[in-house]
Amino acid sequence: MRIRISEGDIRQYAAVTKDEAAIHLNAAAAREAGYEAPIAHGMYIMGLAQSLYMKEHLSHWIQSITMRFEKPCVQGSAVCFRYNDLKHDQIQVTVVTDQGEIIAKGSFGVVKGIMDI
Repeated sequence: MRIRISEGDIRQYAAVTKDEAAIHLNAAAAREAGYEAPIAHGMYIMGLAQSLYMKEHLSHWIQSITMRFEKPCVQGSAVCFRYNDLKHDQIQVTVVTDQGEIIAKGSFGVVKGIMDI
C-alpha cells in the first residue's frame, strides 16, 4: 500500500496527540535539525502500518508490534507499506520510499481468525 505523507497528515496527528515539536511542524526548525522538510511522527508511521494491515486483514488482530526506524519520513514523501508472513503468527512490515530507501522495519504479532466476515 502506497501513501503520500502530507503536511496536513502531520499537522492533524500533531494536533490530536499534542506532540507539536518544531521538527514536525516548522520547515526552518526541521532544516536546522538537519532534515530537508518537517518529518512525520514515528508513532504516526507505526499507526499507519497497523491500520493499513488491519484494513486488508479484517479477521486478524495485532497483539504486539516492534518497529525500528532507519531514517525519518520527510513531509511529502510517498511511502510503501510492505507486509510478509514470517510464520503463522508473525508479519514482517517494511516501510520504504519510492526510491527504495528503508524508513522503518518491524513485525506484528497477530492472531488470525478473530471474526468471520
